[in-house]
Amino acid sequence: MIEYIADYISLIHVREDGGDIINRFHYEYTPLLIVLSALTLAGKQYVGQPIQCWFPAEFTGAWEAYAESYCFVKNTYFLPFNDYIPDDYGERRNREIGYYQWVPLVLIIQAILFATPLIIWKSLHSTSGINVKSVLNSAASIKKKFDKKTRDAEVEKAAMHITEALEMQRELKTGNLCGFLCYGKHNGLYVTGLYLFTKLLYVINVVVQFFILNSFLGPQYTMWGYGILNDLANGREWQESGHFPRVTMCDFKVRVLGNIHRWTVQCVLMINMYNEKIYLFFWWWFMVLGFLSILSLFYWTYETVFAGKQHEFLNKYLRVTGAIPEHPGPKEKRMMRSFVSQSLRPDGVFLLRLIQTNGGDLLTGEIINKLYEQYRAKYDKAAIDRDLSSGFSETPDSAALVKA
Repeated sequence: MIEYIADYISLIHVREDGGDIINRFHYEYTPLLIVLSALTLAGKQYVGQPIQCWFPAEFTGAWEAYAESYCFVKNTYFLPFNDYIPDDYGERRNREIGYYQWVPLVLIIQAILFATPLIIWKSLHSTSGINVKSVLNSAASIKKKFDKKTRDAEVEKAAMHITEALEMQRELKTGNLCGFLCYGKHNGLYVTGLYLFTKLLYVINVVVQFFILNSFLGPQYTMWGYGILNDLANGREWQESGHFPRVTMCDFKVRVLGNIHRWTVQCVLMINMYNEKIYLFFWWWFMVLGFLSILSLFYWTYETVFAGKQHEFLNKYLRVTGAIPEHPGPKEKRMMRSFVSQSLRPDGVFLLRLIQTNGGDLLTGEIINKLYEQYRAKYDKAAIDRDLSSGFSETPDSAALVKA
């Protein structure tokens, strides 16, 4: 039974884009936390009792239920306890708090926005000719093999899988008006560019989340995550700051026999206790996640775009496995340059970085060594063919030698 549960959990935790843990926080952990919060608040609103009001003694139970429902739907307004209730109803409306009914819905929208970059990645990377998830699954199967012979066979299969994927990318036909799609495939950097673009979308999404919070909760909440902690440290309660007030006022009218009766009652918004804790947590969560996302974007851009970092990444593993000497000669250097620029290209090196991120250094070293071994065999064979062709062309009777 435990094995079945473990297998199920492993299926859930497959990294959809093969990226680092920061991506996973965006498309998996954060939406999950937001949806759970939305369901909790929705249950409190629609099943529990989100608002309770104080009414005069003549109000019956039915009147109280009606008035509380009316106040929750219409909006309430906040006044500090020492302030007088203004006579101007327009000023009261300007103080209304209108966000608490919409919190679950807005949270669901925020969760969808966090998942959007992954949806874009999955939609566009399928046109690249390289199935990133398939390549990573092929590499991941090696980790379960401990027998040397079986493991070597799996490593060779994974290396062939990567080679075939890169060849398919070269041969995939595209239309005339394909823009970056054609340019990226022609230069072997389509998947790399798409991944960095997805990283950029994660950063943009965090910025958009702060705009949503400020627009939804009000302009006074621009830096309220820091402000609330500062208020708590200085002993300034919500009664003074007005952040997520628990006690508010409500005006409502009742028509009785053609006459309009106005009532002003005091209400308790218990739901705002939950809203404050949830939004305080998410404000700081978004702040930290945005900072880490920017660092991750710069790191992956630096490591994947520059040719020098690509050579450094491959040389490190090839030296450790003994595929190239510590101080390679001119021939090895030419072969390495050709291996990186013509065989792997940026997308191939990027795939190997994803394998390193998901599978570790040992697995990555084995696959890089096998890829280089396969390329070196082709490189040496091509060099011999060139030498033979050059020798035949320089020999007058080469045709006779071939016939003999």
